[in-house]
Amino acid sequence: MTSAPTAPAHRPSAALRLWDVGLYVIGFFVTTIAVMNVPASWNGDEATDTAALLWIIGLIAWVSVFFRRSHPLIAVIAGAVLALLGAEYLLFLIGVHHVMVAATPRRRMAWGAGAAGVVALFWVREALTVWGDQAALETDGGSTGDVVLTGVIALGSLGALYALTAVVVGRRTTEQQRKRADAEHTLATELGDELARQSERSDLAREIHDGLTNRLALVSMMSANVERAIAQGDPRAAELNRELQAQVRNALTDVRALVQDLRTEPAAPPAPRMSMRSVGEIISATRTAGTPVDAIVILDGAADAPDVLDATVYRLVQETLTNAVKHAPGHAVSLYLEAGPTTGVRLRVANPVSPRADASAAKGAGAGLVGIRERAAALQGTVWAGEHGGEFIVDVTLPWLTHGEPQAADVSAPDPNLGS
Repeated sequence: MTSAPTAPAHRPSAALRLWDVGLYVIGFFVTTIAVMNVPASWNGDEATDTAALLWIIGLIAWVSVFFRRSHPLIAVIAGAVLALLGAEYLLFLIGVHHVMVAATPRRRMAWGAGAAGVVALFWVREALTVWGDQAALETDGGSTGDVVLTGVIALGSLGALYALTAVVVGRRTTEQQRKRADAEHTLATELGDELARQSERSDLAREIHDGLTNRLALVSMMSANVERAIAQGDPRAAELNRELQAQVRNALTDVRALVQDLRTEPAAPPAPRMSMRSVGEIISATRTAGTPVDAIVILDGAADAPDVLDATVYRLVQETLTNAVKHAPGHAVSLYLEAGPTTGVRLRVANPVSPRADASAAKGAGAGLVGIRERAAALQGTVWAGEHGGEFIVDVTLPWLTHGEPQAADVSAPDPNLGS
């Protein structure tokens, strides 16, 4: 079993390397000047061996600036050594800056206070002792002027440390927040896409159930009729067989339409539109399959109906008839459909309740009624389904849509006593 390859270590860019070299050059000059702070570095006007040693130590200590990002404590320790020797504290502040940038807010405050303490002690030593008397920036205004000058330098150094740290921390915090926001946006987009896919799968499942179930139920009934006609020598067997083949072709057309909906090619021809004006075909096919249908269909302005309402009415008629045929085969079904801009849509399908129907209904999964309720709810319609007066009734009321937008239905509850 091979281990996963590790990510390559981050390497500074050419600009960062150049900046590192620049800092080291600055450290070279600062160390050269700061060696004069140490009293043991001078014997009269001549530099001692101690000065040369301190200068070498300083140059070696400043090498730590090349590692300040990955190992900032090395720069802190090296800078603290130079400050303890009395040379300078610039390297120490550089190391503290990088430690503070990577630290938590509480530790950042502690490091800031520690840096202020070190710089203050360095300044007090120069102000109260002979340390720093040979500094290159010594003024001619006496000891008071030197104390003020070194104090200003100390305060300026600490101010620069805190300001630079605040800027870098602020930029990093902003970048982290931006990345977090991008990650959350990406996650929200993925969740939205997944919800869209689930919605598409749900719509497809509903279309398969509502469309193909009706076709296959009719094919099953018609095939039984053909078999019975052949066994009895009925001369209508050939005609029934042709009708069966027509229903099979219609089922194949529905399958092709569903598959076509899954395509992504923009050049694909549009699928055949389902319309309430085609409910007569469903009624005729149901009658041909052997189920008597007493239908009343009143359509007003159906040609101007929005596509979503037009298709929904078609599917509701298809599913309610399928439900009636499946649970009460051979029994007469009554259907009443009225649709218009002023009245809205009213669909009522009823079939007799019989022991056989009750048994078959018990075996059903109830997906048909669920699909009917979902389609009606999507258009802010209402559904009443249940037994009444020895019949199983499905009563659907939908508002008439305008401009393709669902509107609140201002209709009363469906009346199961509506005559067909």
